[in-house]
Amino acid sequence: MIFESVGKVRVNIENGTIAVEGWDESCAEVEYITHGEVNVEVEELGDELIIKEEPKKKKILGIFEKSSNGWAEIRVKVPKGAVVSATNVNGTIEGREVEFKLANSVNGRIILEKCMAGIISTVNGGIKASLSRAESLKANTVNGPIRLTIEELEGNAVIGTVNGSVRMIDTDTIGTGEYEVNVSTVNGSITIELI
Repeated sequence: MIFESVGKVRVNIENGTIAVEGWDESCAEVEYITHGEVNVEVEELGDELIIKEEPKKKKILGIFEKSSNGWAEIRVKVPKGAVVSATNVNGTIEGREVEFKLANSVNGRIILEKCMAGIISTVNGGIKASLSRAESLKANTVNGPIRLTIEELEGNAVIGTVNGSVRMIDTDTIGTGEYEVNVSTVNGSITIELI
């Protein structure tokens, strides 16, 4: 499916994978594969593309609802410069050459390559991100490691995990005194490399 004039993309799913890639086209492209009983809705409102996935629900005794085990693989190509918010309850978020306002997973990893980001957050899963630019970055996980490479930081950064290690590679941002960078862990190690 092709969508013209897309400036913002919002992806919300319960189960599955989200893969978002920036490209040099002026349109967005959405592809998905469903597994089991699941609904996927794609809608364009103005310049915003909204993609939703949720497993079909079944009524038990006519009263209680139970979700099926359905899930979807969602792939989105967006124009470079489009702002993306991706939320996944159970599954991985992957991005390449995309500007993320938000990448949030409850149970899953977040893997970003050559991206820009504001908030990267997961509860149970690791974060591996190579950021070409970050503005006022917040990267956190409760249970999992964080491996972060930042080429250009344009604001303060808060990076932390409760149960896991943090490894941060910085290409000349830390140490200038221009921005505050707070890195923390409760149970794990912290390594900061300046290159």
